[in-house]
Amino acid sequence: MTAIKVQPVNETQDPIARDSLRLNDPQKMLVAGGAIVGFLMLVYLLDTQHISQALLLGIGLLLGYTLFHARFGFTSAFRRLMSVGNGQAMRSHMLMLAVAVTLFAPILAFGTTIFGGSVAGYVAPVGVSLLVGAFMFGIGMQLGGGCASGTLYAIGGGRSVMFITFIFFVVGATIGAYHLPFWTEEMPSFEPFSLATSTGLGYSGAWMVSLALFGLIAWMTLVVEKRTKAPKMAPVPSATGWKRIFRGSWPLFAAAIILGLLNALTLITRGQPWGITSAFALWGSKIASTFGVDVANWGYWQGTNAAALNASIFADSTTVLNLPHSQLRK
Repeated sequence: MTAIKVQPVNETQDPIARDSLRLNDPQKMLVAGGAIVGFLMLVYLLDTQHISQALLLGIGLLLGYTLFHARFGFTSAFRRLMSVGNGQAMRSHMLMLAVAVTLFAPILAFGTTIFGGSVAGYVAPVGVSLLVGAFMFGIGMQLGGGCASGTLYAIGGGRSVMFITFIFFVVGATIGAYHLPFWTEEMPSFEPFSLATSTGLGYSGAWMVSLALFGLIAWMTLVVEKRTKAPKMAPVPSATGWKRIFRGSWPLFAAAIILGLLNALTLITRGQPWGITSAFALWGSKIASTFGVDVANWGYWQGTNAAALNASIFADSTTVLNLPHSQLRK
């Protein structure tokens, strides 16, 4: 096979020659162990929690499975575009968002979950907290080598070094929970803004504007690629035919569609879209509480969040959604 110059999937270094696409042997014992743990969690949830928690566990497993098999990274897509001009991953992000908003619009307009609860998107103010937080988060993702979801599925995929990133993700989220009221209540910000409800466009109008925006961003990545003569993404080991579902890498665009569908299932099941870092704040706060820290008096854990702090972590939907990500194995 003729070697070609390609951009490594998870790296930002110069293009390299990639000749071998042989799959490694599966780690059968680890796969079996993860399956057993997942089954025990499912039985426990069915016995102790509302059925929605068991459903979310299944959705979380599928989310992690998709991220893992497609090597679908959020951090790496931005890094690859900025470093070498390759926008393929960014275009897959735009496709994922397009699928998500197409399904979110009718769900939000209808306003109820499949279990009768209310439905709401994540609508928050734009202010100093967002600017500072986004800047710090961007630095952290580059230093840590992954975002929240990427960290979890990387651990599940056997990259034990990412456990360090995970620990400090939890530490950072817990510190953030401690002083969150300072950023959200004392720092200046605009009022929360929804493209659907704050403009009069409605969900159908907001959907069309969103699709136009995503299409524009995708087109801009193509322009950047052409001007920079960006290297292609490296091919990765994969099986063929139906075996590819279980062995090897999935196409990014297939994963984008699946992730959009699963996020819509999350919304219509729990009443909110998929989120991760709030689970980190919960886990860290519970650990801090065992060491005598009075986390219950933190502003973050007042009001509706208080129930999550006092209940089992398995009653928390973000925990149930995201724990399966760390159980994946090749």
